[in-house]
Amino acid sequence: MAVSFVRCGLRAAMRSALEISAPCSSIAASDCYFAAESKPYINSRLPLNLSTISAAPLYRPFPTAMVISSRHYSKSSRNERQQDSDSDSDSDDEDNRRRRHQNRHNREQEHHLHQERGDSEFWRRKMRTLHGILDVNNDGVISFDDYLLLAKKFSDLGHLTPKEYEEFIQVMKQTWEEQWGEISPYNLVTAEQFLVDMHHALNDKDLIKKVHLFLPYIFKAVDIHHCDHIELDQFKLFFRCLGRTEEDAAVAFAIIDQNGDGKLTLKEFVKLGKDFFLTEDERRVSKMFWGPLVTDH
Repeated sequence: MAVSFVRCGLRAAMRSALEISAPCSSIAASDCYFAAESKPYINSRLPLNLSTISAAPLYRPFPTAMVISSRHYSKSSRNERQQDSDSDSDSDDEDNRRRRHQNRHNREQEHHLHQERGDSEFWRRKMRTLHGILDVNNDGVISFDDYLLLAKKFSDLGHLTPKEYEEFIQVMKQTWEEQWGEISPYNLVTAEQFLVDMHHALNDKDLIKKVHLFLPYIFKAVDIHHCDHIELDQFKLFFRCLGRTEEDAAVAFAIIDQNGDGKLTLKEFVKLGKDFFLTEDERRVSKMFWGPLVTDH
């Protein structure tokens, strides 16, 4: 009985000793971060010397340098995470901008594909002007006879060879048949029908290449000196055959002679006539190629 009390007393004393914080004496400093998990074995049959028992503390704080380093690492990690998050956000914004730009580009391309040329009122004015010029006999409609009359007016100037005149007639015939069908006294083209057919030609990649093929023969007909360029006097001949005045010719020539050299080469002449059919830009000087445009109606 007395032995049991002694044992209990010793165990209580040892427990108290373990709960007291003391410097590690028999344990190395590097091993003192955690408390010993097992209690000292006590042999009750051996003499007990409490001074030989060194109690390791249950917890020892981390050194200050390690705590600072840990805090710095945590802060750096937070900053890096924030930067990564910002970077991801910027990347997402850039991707969204690219997608919006691509979608807008696709819509514009689709709109362009479905939008035909020749829908502007300006272009329609130009075609009504040309219809009036080709209506040589002024009966309100165009027939193949009007084409022949126009060709004869330029031929009568006397500057086309017989071969050139024959080629001129063949080009006019080919243009008529491809644009308006058979050559017949009953095949008459009104102004509205002319607009429809020219609109079709403007959006047909094959037909649009041919609508200006007669222009070189008109140039040769008025190039009285055969020097591959025409001046104002020869341009007035061109307008006279169209039924236009010399005043109209002077105004038009001053506008379309962009380099101001007082001359139009064959290349310049054909390009201006071709642009008259193609462009819908009101700023282009080619709008004056056939003279003043008819008024809106």
